[in-house]
Amino acid sequence: MPAAPSAAPIVGVKRQSAGLGPVVESKFGGEIFGWDIDQNGNDGVLTETIVQQSGMDLNAIETFDLSSGQITKVVQKRIQPNSTEPVVRAIAGSDVGIIDVEHDPGLQRNDTFDLISPVSGNKITGHSKTPHPVNIVPNFMTNNQASSSQVMFAAFDNHGSDQPVMFTYDTAMNKWGQRREFSRKDLFNTNFHVYAAIDPTTNEAVTGYLKRTRYNPHESPTIYIMDAATGKHLRSFYGVGYGFPNGMAIDPTTDTMCTTTTGDMDVEFYNLSSGKGKAVQIPVLFGGGAETNGAAVAADPIHHLFLVAQLNSTFSSTGGSTVIVYDERGKLVEFINGFNFLELDSVVIPHLAVVPSKRIGYVDGPNSNELQEFTY
Repeated sequence: MPAAPSAAPIVGVKRQSAGLGPVVESKFGGEIFGWDIDQNGNDGVLTETIVQQSGMDLNAIETFDLSSGQITKVVQKRIQPNSTEPVVRAIAGSDVGIIDVEHDPGLQRNDTFDLISPVSGNKITGHSKTPHPVNIVPNFMTNNQASSSQVMFAAFDNHGSDQPVMFTYDTAMNKWGQRREFSRKDLFNTNFHVYAAIDPTTNEAVTGYLKRTRYNPHESPTIYIMDAATGKHLRSFYGVGYGFPNGMAIDPTTDTMCTTTTGDMDVEFYNLSSGKGKAVQIPVLFGGGAETNGAAVAADPIHHLFLVAQLNSTFSSTGGSTVIVYDERGKLVEFINGFNFLELDSVVIPHLAVVPSKRIGYVDGPNSNELQEFTY
């Protein structure tokens, strides 16, 4: 059972009431494999799947209301072979929902993308496909809603070996850039997500990797900055923290980036122009152990806050998961307990998204067919 909801402010910081809100449930009770919310509005989109023994699965695309948590409309419901599955990658640009229609018949992966533009319109309005899509397995897509620039990381099956590749994408033009391949000497976290973020003020895309051929949890990541329109490398700098980036978000109004890492319990804060960064450690008030490091990160550029997801809480005596709120100097503002993010064996990587103007957010859980709203 999830821990009892609680929110603990740090002494001396003024804030509104924080805690858990409505729970979104998928319409048909299937597992939610992808979702996102409009950071400037009141709508969200999710995809659910019910796996059936017949080999034909129920797949659905649904929109939901952020205030009530209720499903607004079933945009699409289909019974399809289990080789086909829609997964929400992001709401990006000006309320453009991007749904990855995964197609894997066992011979060649060949995905397409359905577009809901705008998500508030509650209908599929277009389709898209990357250049040379065969054997491209999408991994992570940015949900930058302050401009049309996005990047998508994917794994390319290169003669039996997965190679990280990147595509730029313009949501306004529905235009993909050519595939960008990285050196095999650079190690990316292909077991999970290759995280990336967009700075819409400078139109730069940021990611991180390790400069070794084998994983070393005691190595700090290299922060790699590209032109978000072309993918051209602009500059790099050596980061702080240890291991791969485990979450990443940017406040473009202050040129500040926040990351978490796989090899420690640090939360890192960077000035992107100078490359200077510092790390603060997540406090251990209770427990500790596996998966207590930070995971997904979301930025609130209105109040200049970063929110960090922690799968196994070190703030609650009764366990569960926690959302931790920091200011951009790395000062702990508050923590919100009572969550139950998805378990380690889930194929879904926990996601965290916020609507800064309303000071509300959403995360995965408490069950695989649910999303949890909260205030901060």
